[in-house]
Amino acid sequence: MLATIIAESGLTRSAWADRLEISKSHLSDVLNGNRQPSLDLAVKIERATDGAVPASSWIPVPTPAPEKDVA
Repeated sequence: MLATIIAESGLTRSAWADRLEISKSHLSDVLNGNRQPSLDLAVKIERATDGAVPASSWIPVPTPAPEKDVA
């Protein structure tokens, strides 16, 4: 979602990294899924995208545990 917004914004990834106050490599890691943003960064992303990428979107959804057979 963030990668699409960056691509469509007309700004470079460097400009986005500056806007988010992080390094370009940190931004690349986030975009490639190699790094989760901190809460602070997630909020900055939410604000920089006018809410299009909410901070809550970075919270992983837990996978439910399989049910155990009760014998």
